[in-house]
Formats: sequence, structure tokens, C-alpha cells
Amino acid sequence: MRGKHPDYVDSSNIRVLNQKALRWDEINEEHLKFHNPNTDMFKNRFLSKGDIVINSTGVGTLGRVYLFREDPEKIFADSHITILRTNENVIIPEYLYYLLRSPHYQDEIQNIAVGSTGQIELNKRALAKLEISFPPVEIQKRIIDYLGPIDEKMGINKKINTNLGEIVQHQFKRRFVDYEPYDVFKDSEKGKIPSDFRVGKLPELMEIVLGGTPKSDVEEYYGGDILWAKAKDVSQEKDPFVSSTEKAITEKGLSESSAELIPEGTTIITARGTVGEIALTPVEMTTNQTCYGLVPQNRKDKYFLYFLVESHIRRLRSRTHGTVFDTINMNTLREQEVVIPPEEERFEFNSNVEPTLELIKQNQEESKSLRQLRDTLLPKLMSGEIRVDDIKLDELEVDSKV
Repeated sequence: MRGKHPDYVDSSNIRVLNQKALRWDEINEEHLKFHNPNTDMFKNRFLSKGDIVINSTGVGTLGRVYLFREDPEKIFADSHITILRTNENVIIPEYLYYLLRSPHYQDEIQNIAVGSTGQIELNKRALAKLEISFPPVEIQKRIIDYLGPIDEKMGINKKINTNLGEIVQHQFKRRFVDYEPYDVFKDSEKGKIPSDFRVGKLPELMEIVLGGTPKSDVEEYYGGDILWAKAKDVSQEKDPFVSSTEKAITEKGLSESSAELIPEGTTIITARGTVGEIALTPVEMTTNQTCYGLVPQNRKDKYFLYFLVESHIRRLRSRTHGTVFDTINMNTLREQEVVIPPEEERFEFNSNVEPTLELIKQNQEESKSLRQLRDTLLPKLMSGEIRVDDIKLDELEVDSKV
């Protein structure tokens, strides 16, 4: 069934799942909206344990799948999302979830979508035509038993990274937003700030680099080793680092286009699509023109700059009810005024949080490897190319314990 159009309010105890909040492997709670509790709702519209939700509109977001493994508190899906409830005597929700997120069925979902290139939709009639094959329930359960620990470990990494990220955010806010360690202040365009801080523009601390795109019809430009991030790659990442990109380019694609390499530790900000999303580069990489790379003038500023931009964007959103800009251009970034601490203060913060950020990066890399393992095993298990009896979990090096 399709979700229901909500009666939006600023806040309530009934949450609304929308396509922006529906991500791979998670629900981004920052993007959940709220429904008016005084408006009648049909009880069967509320999501429950075992429900599978599919993002059913939008280029680049259509086909995202999420499984509610536990009963959520009052939440329903809006009209851009389709809800699937299975007969567990025939097909187990976890198995259908794995099936729908597999590369083969993701391609099928894109093929049956209707609409123009600007806005495509997966309607119920088209989805009903999707042919799926599945083994008996007992075999489904055994496949789930093998894949479950992989998802569990990725979930543990996600929780660890969320906690670590919140700790660092708190440290930054305490020091550079609330100014708790300081006791001597002065007036400025940004209100009272510590006496040795100043107000300046973002380019004072960084070089702003716009990405580029190699010609899409030249095959030898793509499929290389250079990660090439688009706005979609940045906006779907909740952890600080860009863990993967949909496409990679070759050295020739880089040299014969306007794309530029940006170093590890660069803050990327999206300029189109979901505007104002940010992430860090885990390695040297490049972006297309939907993103800007904010390259620190000094490497010792890289993590400070990420949290400075993140905090600045967060404050802008709070003042504009979630919308920062319709689009971002070079002048938009050049004109942003921020409070700049002295160099020694910035470098000290960067040094203190670097071990934590490096641990987050390692956890993201581990989860990326586990995801690749799962996605490699999945089609082989489902096709019967690999039998569940042939796999030993201890050989997969999957440890679900912290």
C-alpha cells in the first residue's frame, strides 16, 4: 500500500517518514516531519515491525529500501513511500528486504518506474508486476541467519560512530559556539565573542573548489580508481566521511575534464539537490559540479573546519525552518561570515579530536567491506550458486561483538 499525505505541524508525537529521511540501512531522524494528532488517521497506516518501506519517487532516491526490525513509535509513511507487508508463511520480511536491495532487483525497480527523467515514480501497479523468486521458508531463514551477523556488525559500527560524532560535536559546541572555557568577551557582528576571537569570511581558512564531470559518453573516463562524489553520495551519508561513491573516474577522465583532485580531509558541501549537506573526504578524491570542496589552507584545520561548517549550516537551518539555500554558488560561500578562533585554539581542537575521527573512519571502512561482502553473497545465495551449508561464518571474519 502507498503512504498517506500528512497534515504537517511543527511538532507532535506522530512522526512522518519521507523520502529524504529514508536512507539505505537507516532512517535519518533529522529529516522526519510531524503530523497533526488532531487529524484522523487510519490505524493500518502506522508502521510496525516487519514493514518494508520503499522510496517510490525521485531520481537517485527511488528504490531505497528499509526494514523495520522492531516496532517503531508512532510513525507513518507519506505518499511518496510504498509499504510492503508479507505473509510470513510464504516469504519472511528480512528475506524480501534482502531481495529488494540486491543489485538485480534494484535494476528491475528502476526499469519498471514510470515518468520523465526529472521525476520518476514507482506506482503500485508497476510494483505489482515485479516478479520475484524465493526458496521455501526454511531456506530463507538459513540465509537470513548467515547475513544477519553482517548487518548486526554494521549496525554496531553505526551506533559507535553516532556516539563518537556526538561527543566531538559537543566538544566543538562547548568551546566554539557556547564559549564555555572563556571569561573575557567583546562585542562583534555575531554578538559577544571571546576577546581573542574575530569575525571573518570562510575563504580566509580554505580554498573553495568546484567539481567537474568528464564526458559521460566516453567510456575510458569512467571505472577507474579515483572516487568521484556527487551530491547524492554526500547527502546519503550520515557519518562524517564519504564512505563510497556511486562512480569512479580514470586518470584520463580527470585530466581531460574540469574535475579537480581534492585532498583527504577536505569538507565537501552539496550545492544542488539536497543543498547544504556536508561530509569529509577519507582519501584524495574529486567531485562533480553539484558539490564544492572546501580545502583547508592548513592541514591542521581540517577537522575544525568540518565542524565549523557543520555548525554554521545547522544554525542557518534552525533560523529558516530546515531550508538553508535553494542553491549554493561560489559567492554564497565567499560571503558566509563565521567566528574564527586563534590558530592555536583551532589546531589544539583538531589534534584532540583527530584520534576519534580516525576511529570513525576505520569503522566506516569496515562497514563498507562488510556491505560489499553481503552484497556479493546475497545474489549467489539466492540463486543457489552458493548453498548455505557451504558457508562458514568464522571464515567470513564477521564478529558481531564490540
